[in-house]
Amino acid sequence: MGVGALFLNVNNELLIVKPSYKDHWSVPGGVIDENESPKNACLREVKEEIGLDIENPKFLCIDWTSPTPEKGESLQFIFFGGVLEKEQIDKIKLQADEIGKYQFLSLEKALPLLSEKLKRRIPKCLEAMKNNTALYLEDAN
Repeated sequence: MGVGALFLNVNNELLIVKPSYKDHWSVPGGVIDENESPKNACLREVKEEIGLDIENPKFLCIDWTSPTPEKGESLQFIFFGGVLEKEQIDKIKLQADEIGKYQFLSLEKALPLLSEKLKRRIPKCLEAMKNNTALYLEDAN
């Protein structure tokens, strides 16, 4: 199981991070540890990767991903971490051994930099947020 957190800035731009171990950009998040809830994993991963303490992230989506030759099936949870003000953005501290850099980009500019499934999942998650609902997806559909 995996977890990701979506953050926006006051200009409605998406926070994306560049993991050192991936070819593409992503959102803060990672693998859910054994016996760890998705919400607690979200809180932990956000703290580890970008150094922010957040409270009560809003659940947006669960996405079942089918197995591939490289990876088995998985469940991917997405939460909304909030709209970050300048003071919070100034406190971002990257986990140096895993995250090389971060940036805020418009959705149109951010999506091409993400993995195929994540670039399909995020717009649906943001739409669910606007509608004050949550989604169940399979392979981001």
